[in-house]
Amino acid sequence: MNISSINPQLIPQEVGLNQQIAPESAASPTSETFSQFLNRSINEVNDMLGAADKSARDLATGKTENLHDAMITMEKAETAFKLLVQVRNKVIDAYQEVMRMQV
Repeated sequence: MNISSINPQLIPQEVGLNQQIAPESAASPTSETFSQFLNRSINEVNDMLGAADKSARDLATGKTENLHDAMITMEKAETAFKLLVQVRNKVIDAYQEVMRMQV
């Protein structure tokens, strides 16, 4: 079995290990603040919970018989809600820690 060596001329120039990210590309001007991110996340979780509620209603009324999709939708919504609650708890803990600091 013959194993050939890697030809460095065939490797694209973009795949350099020593490349650094330019500072202007690291923080784009369209980046959102934490409060905007939090509001967007809350709205997304609310939409997921609404979709889970609708799929449960459709399953209960017989509009759909696909139990698997309904359960997946409900579990995704539950997981997203649990994550949102944990983020809220961490934010509250951080706020309380800052308030305990002596100036």
